[in-house]
Amino acid sequence: MRQFAKRGFTLVELMVVIAIIGLLASVLATSVVSKMKQASHDLDKKVLLDLYNAMQMKVETDEKARVVMFRGPVAEKKGREFWEACFKHKVLKADMLPKMICKSGHDIEMDRRSLDNPEMFILDPMGCSWTGPKGMEVGYLMSARGKARRIVICANERNWFNHEDEILSVWSDGETAEYIGIEQLSGWGYEISEEQWINPGAELFGKTKPFDGVFD
Repeated sequence: MRQFAKRGFTLVELMVVIAIIGLLASVLATSVVSKMKQASHDLDKKVLLDLYNAMQMKVETDEKARVVMFRGPVAEKKGREFWEACFKHKVLKADMLPKMICKSGHDIEMDRRSLDNPEMFILDPMGCSWTGPKGMEVGYLMSARGKARRIVICANERNWFNHEDEILSVWSDGETAEYIGIEQLSGWGYEISEEQWINPGAELFGKTKPFDGVFD
């Protein structure tokens, strides 16, 4: 009786199998990364809109909060200091503290227990991913329409390019947070140069429409 030797994989066959596995892994990784980026986009939109809605509700429904913001200790604050003052003077509650960071960036969420003593609270710069308006101008910014429309909150300079060439923003006449790019803004009639776009802290915030109402 003849015996047949067991045949193993040749080197060429083994390399083909490895190549196929590598290709499948690459396709899977690309799909996963794409879905993770989209999830990050969507999560940041929700985070920023939640923050904006909380501030808007306070301004529209709480007379004490309006006084504190428009004529009180928050009135002259802007940018990060505006948000810090909102927490200090209870315009915003502690459950809004996690909303202060862009989840797709490298900022660090502050512990809510840091607000156990609001008067001593300091909002760490790394715990704030957003620009902020000036307190006394919040009412105007939120009601600006038509040609007067402005951005009320957007990613600050440190988080400006978290989503490549688009930045996350909430407009005065917008009902949701949205991503915008320089070409889109140009199409809407805003004259913003590439130099301004890559250096927003010095060239856009507090100076150039529609970013003239926000500060880092």
